Amino acid sequence: MKNSAMVMTIQDPASQRLTWNKPPLTVLVIKKVHDTSVIQPFIDLVKWLLYEKHMVVFVEASVLEDVHLLSNQMFIPIKDKLSTFKEGTDDLTDKIDFIICLGGDGTLLYASSLFQQSVPPVMAFHLGSLGFLTPFEFDNFQEQVTNVLEGHAALTLRSRLRCIIVRKSDGSEKSNKPLTNFLVLNEVVVDRGPSPYLSNIDLYLDGKHITTVQGDGLIVSTPTGSTAYAVAAGASMIHPSVPAIMVTPICPHSLSFRPIVVPAGVELKISVPPKSNNVAWVSFDGRKRQALHHGDRLWFRLMLETLHGSLLMAVISKS
Repeated sequence: MKNSAMVMTIQDPASQRLTWNKPPLTVLVIKKVHDTSVIQPFIDLVKWLLYEKHMVVFVEASVLEDVHLLSNQMFIPIKDKLSTFKEGTDDLTDKIDFIICLGGDGTLLYASSLFQQSVPPVMAFHLGSLGFLTPFEFDNFQEQVTNVLEGHAALTLRSRLRCIIVRKSDGSEKSNKPLTNFLVLNEVVVDRGPSPYLSNIDLYLDGKHITTVQGDGLIVSTPTGSTAYAVAAGASMIHPSVPAIMVTPICPHSLSFRPIVVPAGVELKISVPPKSNNVAWVSFDGRKRQALHHGDRLWFRLMLETLHGSLLMAVISKS
């Protein structure tokens, strides 16, 4: 190498600022479901965005069916002015300039799941039970949202984990077909599900067999997810700017395998070996739970493309 400095450049997190190529016109507002305490903040925010900022406001179609909202007289005049979408049916790609979340960390994870390509910048207000990812308080939302619209905000770029399930329908390799492709912000959890038996999970790193995990399961998490299930299972917390993947066993029946951190760029593979007594179950950010049968495989790779047109998630943070 002529110049080792050309190999990798780590950007100073303090230098990451929000800049708009053009004034934002559309905003997606996501509120925590089944929580009446979020109703009034939601109405106040949406009304202000519509009448004061003259923006196009998108909400999920099911929001307009919320009985608590429909019984609020302040919501009736603005109901027909909202644009709606349905998860899994409508494509929001290139329709949304930025996202506002009202709730806890689960609301932010849901917002991430709606965008399996590029994710608009996300501004999250803490109105839920967990607030690791939701730094803003709602008291002076007008001032804070105005700062974001004018480009006076800092960003935290959070990488997501691409996960591909390959099913094995019979004994031949040619029968393997990619079935599921997900991008997750927190973690993928592989566990034993309802089975009383310990799970057996083969773990591979860049094609090399590392170990067979015997225990309750395995957590594969991003740096963002290191403060979620992984830390509860005994792993360390990783700063979101560190490009790495954390692999954490859940109650391992072993003294030799403990949480490990692997660099971005490597390829992880998990499979259910033929000798396993039962199938495994997998979930993605706590959603889309499904069974992994003998011979099924899970592939992981951390996505680290540049921000523009990328798979990274830009979470707006306080300056």
